[in-house]
Amino acid sequence: MIISTTELHKILNEPNLVLIDTRSYKEYSKDHIRGAVNLDLFAFHWFDTSKEGIENFNSQTVNLFSFVGITNEKKVVFYDDVSGILAARGVWMLLYFSHPHVFMLDGGIQKWKKE
Repeated sequence: MIISTTELHKILNEPNLVLIDTRSYKEYSKDHIRGAVNLDLFAFHWFDTSKEGIENFNSQTVNLFSFVGITNEKKVVFYDDVSGILAARGVWMLLYFSHPHVFMLDGGIQKWKKE
């Protein structure tokens, strides 16, 4: 579930990669890893834990992730500033849907920039 900056660099141009920057749009617009899309997952959560609420969450999540090109065949890498809660939330969400190829960038964009 963790991918190093070196490993990410090796696959950065692969067509089956979806790279997701989970920071705010303001942070993303200032600087991001080439090819990354922005999904601020901070406020995305279950509002209602009833059966209907969970079904709605599942449906909205599937729509959101498919909109950015995530399929079961794609390798998905989430990152934030420092391998924090936002990237971990993205990983958790895809694991919840049993996605087979999901990772979090070790050290986030800060480590990426340093290396």
